[in-house]
This record gives sequence, C-alpha cells and structure tokens, in this order.
Amino acid sequence: MLSISSARKTLNLVPTILKAGYATAVSKTSNGVKVAAFDESAPTASVSLVINAGSRFEPKDKAGIAHFVKNFGFKNNGKRSAFRIARETELVGGVLSSNLGRETVSFTAECLKEDVPYFVEVFGDLVNQTKFADHEFHSVATQVASECSLAESSPEVAVIEAIHSAAFRNGLGNSVYAAPYAEISTEDLRQFASENFVASKLALVATGVSESELKSLADSAFSQVAAGSASKVEGSKYYGGDVRVASNTPVGHVAVAFQGAAAGTPEFYTAQVLRSLLGGDRFVKWSTSGVSPLSAAAGKLGHGAQISAFNFGYSDAGLFGVYAQAQHKDVTEAAKTAVASLKAAAKSISASRFETRVSSTEILAAQALQGHKVSASESLAAFDKVQAADVSKFAAKLLSSKPTTVVLGKTSELPFGDALF
Repeated sequence: MLSISSARKTLNLVPTILKAGYATAVSKTSNGVKVAAFDESAPTASVSLVINAGSRFEPKDKAGIAHFVKNFGFKNNGKRSAFRIARETELVGGVLSSNLGRETVSFTAECLKEDVPYFVEVFGDLVNQTKFADHEFHSVATQVASECSLAESSPEVAVIEAIHSAAFRNGLGNSVYAAPYAEISTEDLRQFASENFVASKLALVATGVSESELKSLADSAFSQVAAGSASKVEGSKYYGGDVRVASNTPVGHVAVAFQGAAAGTPEFYTAQVLRSLLGGDRFVKWSTSGVSPLSAAAGKLGHGAQISAFNFGYSDAGLFGVYAQAQHKDVTEAAKTAVASLKAAAKSISASRFETRVSSTEILAAQALQGHKVSASESLAAFDKVQAADVSKFAAKLLSSKPTTVVLGKTSELPFGDALF
C-alpha cells in the first residue's frame, strides 16, 4: 500500500519463518475482531492494529478525513494523555508509528515481548476512548498540512495519486492525502470513528507472540467494541484515461497503468512475478541475472533515468503498470521502452528461478482482514504455482484493458498516452 509513514518491520523474510517452522494462525474474538500472529524466538515483537478505514471509505463530502484519523492515533483518550502514552512508550523502549492506505489505516508498536500487553491495551483505548479533542485538532491539522506539502513536493507521489484517481475516480481513486479544501471537524472525526472503529473492521496483527496469547489480550482490550457490520462500499470500477500535470521539474515523469488483479487472487501472485521480472523487487525476484530489463534500459539513458514496474492489489481490484522518469528529452524513449518490455512479456517468457521475499506483517494483515486461515507456507506456495506461461497470459490480459497514462513535468515535451504503443 502507499503509506504516509512506514513502520519498521521486525521480520523481513518469510523463508526465515518457514525454516523455523512457524505457522500463521488467524482467529476472532467473541465480538469479531480478527487476530493473526506467529511466534518466534527473537526478544522483540511487533503488533499492529489494522482498521478497514482508509481513504476509500471516506464520505464524498469529507475527503481527507482518514488522513486526520491517522494523525489522531495515540492522542488523548479516556485513560491516558498523549504525553503519557509517549512517555510510557519511551520508558519501555518502544516505537509507535501509523500508516494510511487506500483501504486501511494502521497503528503499530515495536517493542520487547513482555510489553505487548501494554500496547494491545493502548490500541484498545485508541479504538474505544480516543477523544478527538478540539484543543488537539490544530496540531493534528498542522501535521496533516505538513505531510500534504511534503507529498506535493514529490513528483513520484503526485504521479501515483493521479494514476489512481484516473483509473478508479472514486473509492480507490480517493487520495490518501487530505485536500487543501478539506473541511473536517472533530465531530466529523467522532462520527467516522463510530462507523469504522467496529470489531468487524478491526484486525490485530503481531509477530513475536503466540496467537492464543494475542487473542486473550484482544478479548480483554476490545471487549467493549461494537461488533459492527460489513462495510457497505461501492465495488471498484476501472475506467482508465489520460492525465497531464504541468510542473517545473528537472526530469519528466510518465506512468502507464492497466487493470490489474485483486490482492490474494492467483492473478495477483502472477502480477507480482511479472513486476519483478520487469524491474520490481518488493515481493519477488525472478531473473537470471542481477539486472532487470527495465533497469538495464534505464542505464543506457542519461543521468537520473529510472524505469520500473509497479503492482497495487486491493480487496476487489488491482492496478499494474510501468513508471519512467528521465531528462525530458529522454523520457519518451524511456516510457516506450517500458511499454515495449510489457509487450514482449505478453509474447513469451523463459522459465527461470525466483525467490520470494515477503514482509510477514503484510501477509498477516492481508490474511486477517480477508478472514483467510492461510499459513505462510501456503502463501509462498501460491508463488510456486506461477508458471512462465501464466505470466505471459497475464501480461497480454493487461494490455487488453484501457491504459491509464499520467505525465508530469513540462507537458509540451511529454508524450501523449497513445504515442507510447
């Protein structure tokens, strides 16, 4: 997911977990909070509260409210002040962070194993007793504005936001950053929390603790949370289109995306392999050499040229594409090379060896929120089933959908989408 601030991960490689024989366990509290965990021998732990309350779920007249909710995490609640939470966390050597995506907002604590009960209690209070106090609103709004300004200064963020907006328009097309015109009040925040901070939309995810222990802690901490009901959200529809963003950047940016696959589906794993083959390495590596085709192509262009593939998977939709940035005089060639690589993949791919690198927290969160009882080994097995022919077939399917093209920079020097094919 696109996050505003990223929590550090305690475990980076799922193969490490498998080697030690750890399995993923998923269960529910009596009122429906999903719990997922695996234990391991390290003295540290990581625990996250994941809520299906990302920007996708924002009311149309309250765009940006999820961004405010994210920044109200760990503020004053009925049991502890923000200062006390920060101080107690510091005393036990913990680290708190929060993330916002299009479908989820999450709050994470990294700590020693013996301090997990304290942080689960803090998460319970966050859901049950956050005050959304008026006197805290100004500092939260200031932080939101600062993060928005930082995002606006990043061409890469602007392109990814624009390509989601053009591809999906509403829902998944909603920005994870609050708009400058957002009119949000503390009463709006309380209303949004009352509708979304419910058991059916919560998952407690942890590493370094057993599922039985975590469930016991969750049963206590979230006992007062209303059960709630499944989210009533309009299904995602892919549209496609062209967006041109004028900006005085030193390099030009071009992204071309297609209708992808929903997370957790067989096609999503295939998409991850394709992404890696073309030039991505977030989840899998599949190549016979250390240089991907897109990286090799970028190396032939001028200084600062970068070409990569991306793959976003959501609960009911996906977005797969290629991204090029280079000097304005080179960016058209870079973008055409990226599209040509995707076309070549659609024709044929030679079988080759690949290794999987997946964040344990991401696996657990996805499984828990979707209610899947899938072990880490089963998740890896999904990658093992992907064949070269599957990747070519998926690439061809991508190209059959209407493209979504975003260019950012000196638009008079940047290509139109139809000129890249």
